[in-house]
Amino acid sequence: MTVHSARLEALRATLADRQLDGFVVPLTDEHMSEYVGDYAQRLAWLTGFQGSAGTAVVLADRAAIFTDGRYTLQVREQVSADDWDYVDVPATSIADWLAVNAASGARIGYDPWLHTRSWVDQAGAVLADRAVALVAVAANPVDAIWTDRPAPSPAKLTVQPDAVAGASSATKRAQIADWLTEKNADAVVLSALDSIAWVLNTRGGDVDHT
Repeated sequence: MTVHSARLEALRATLADRQLDGFVVPLTDEHMSEYVGDYAQRLAWLTGFQGSAGTAVVLADRAAIFTDGRYTLQVREQVSADDWDYVDVPATSIADWLAVNAASGARIGYDPWLHTRSWVDQAGAVLADRAVALVAVAANPVDAIWTDRPAPSPAKLTVQPDAVAGASSATKRAQIADWLTEKNADAVVLSALDSIAWVLNTRGGDVDHT
């Protein structure tokens, strides 16, 4: 048994212990980033896939990895066909695949920190006819078996001079305030790291080359 086959079986055992029939493993972090720190590389750890975009779905008797056309060759080189089905997106969505492959009444877990509300709503609507439930988990089961998972980066923020950033943070925040007034809104929530960095004129060192 390969390392990644053993990890897949360990995840299945953990899901069974938690009364889940499946689990969705996206490649992202709590900010929905495309490029993530090592601590958030759950997809690579589980499957061996090293691309920058993809999602895995694990059921008790079947598993699939979803990638787009950029990774058609790469995913087949890095991920074993003995353990995983290769699914092309957007031709087939995760919800569509689950609607066909998950048993009626199945409980499919997902980490709510790693999915958007719109994805949960849209996938849930597709799965409703099959009585397949999406279940938000309090703790990610991949983390429970990833015993040597790296800690989040301790890199500190750096503040960019206004001349480099192009405008001061105060100016940018004033622009946002004007936009809120135009929209008759009281506040805006920024969760994307690049947006936060832009507003505050800060940069991080969590991920190489960004």
